[in-house]
Amino acid sequence: RVAHAQVPDTGLIGVGGDVGILFPAEAFEKTLTLDAFGEWYLTPRFSVRSMLAWAKPGFENRTEDKFRQTKLLFNGVYNWELVEWHPFVSFGAGAYFVRELLDEREDPDSERRGGLDLGGGVEYFTGDMTSVKAEARWDIVSRPPGLSDASGFSLTVGFKRYF
Repeated sequence: RVAHAQVPDTGLIGVGGDVGILFPAEAFEKTLTLDAFGEWYLTPRFSVRSMLAWAKPGFENRTEDKFRQTKLLFNGVYNWELVEWHPFVSFGAGAYFVRELLDEREDPDSERRGGLDLGGGVEYFTGDMTSVKAEARWDIVSRPPGLSDASGFSLTVGFKRYF
């Protein structure tokens, strides 16, 4: 018999966090990325998710200079049920707050950009109301001419608790 939370039901809420690696576009070094999210199930197969993510990659060969990225994302998430395993895909948009932090120089103002993200992964239920998850996500961020590219690919693992 499948536990109730392994078949997400309408109205369930999931919250959690992830840790992973961001592979940024352009001339930046890969770096740690952290995110926290909340998810609300509109149906057993479809949910909406909000996510706050953070990363601070260094410029390639200039690790004293950084490119801080804070992301506020909103996604639709569709999942399939395979007993304890739930593969999923996501698509959404968000606001990307970026700022170059330059060593020994005055930092330019922070910027706010728009972007899209898409991804997929798998969630594995470890208990009635808990799961671990792995996700790959691609962020495609608007890029004003002459400024650094905030787009990138991330791989994360995390934990989710249902209420």
